[in-house]
Amino acid sequence: MNVLNQIFTEQKLILETDFVICSFGGGTNSTALLIECVNRGIKIDLILFADTGGERPFTYHHVYWMSQWLITKGYPSIITVKAPSVTLEQDCLNRNALPSVAYGFKSCSQRFKIQPQDKAINQNPYARQALKDGYRLVKLIGFDADEPYRANKEYNDKFTRIYPLIEWNMGRDECIQAIKKEGLALPGKSSCFFCPNSKPSEIKWLEQTHPDLMHRALTMEQQADLKEIKGLGRNFSWKSIYQQQDAFMDHFVPDMPCECYDGGAA
Repeated sequence: MNVLNQIFTEQKLILETDFVICSFGGGTNSTALLIECVNRGIKIDLILFADTGGERPFTYHHVYWMSQWLITKGYPSIITVKAPSVTLEQDCLNRNALPSVAYGFKSCSQRFKIQPQDKAINQNPYARQALKDGYRLVKLIGFDADEPYRANKEYNDKFTRIYPLIEWNMGRDECIQAIKKEGLALPGKSSCFFCPNSKPSEIKWLEQTHPDLMHRALTMEQQADLKEIKGLGRNFSWKSIYQQQDAFMDHFVPDMPCECYDGGAA
């Protein structure tokens, strides 16, 4: 029996006394995870959403309505946390740079996603008391059954990480069905509006639906000191896509999902 089976069957009573945290990314996976936890009666003590300051508008709406739904089910509301002082967008502008994913690094999430959440957990009196009493700090992570490789990373910290969707054999399709069955709106892809992993069709969508955000992304790209890459798309600039009429140029985009990826649209 693996560790997930132990937690959700033999050790369920222990899980009830542990301090359970859910990292809510605002996308399909973490939405399905919360729905399943509610339906399966799994206790959650703290639900955190890390706001980079550059999420897409529909993500902010989804976080609000998902929080309201949780409250009606007797669960905690979603708490939004942020990095102190500066957003990811402003940090890039200050440094004349782009998000780290544009330069080939795997994720921008450490400073603007992980650290704000860890700080909130460290300051939570109930989490601190649980540790003092010898219980675990359990993080529920919404990696789905189609991406088990994302759960292979080893950590050396105080958190016990478990991946319920993998244990429940819920891939992307099953996550979408869980949301639909509950009667909730599909959240769409959760990522920054200037994410370098955006497909050209998504860039054109941004241009057409949120021209103000597109302008901000182009400003970031224009100000960046680009020597080894061409722009926000790494091997192409967003400006070049902005000037194109064709919205279906996905072959330009390397297959490099970042760590903060939380599922796409249906």
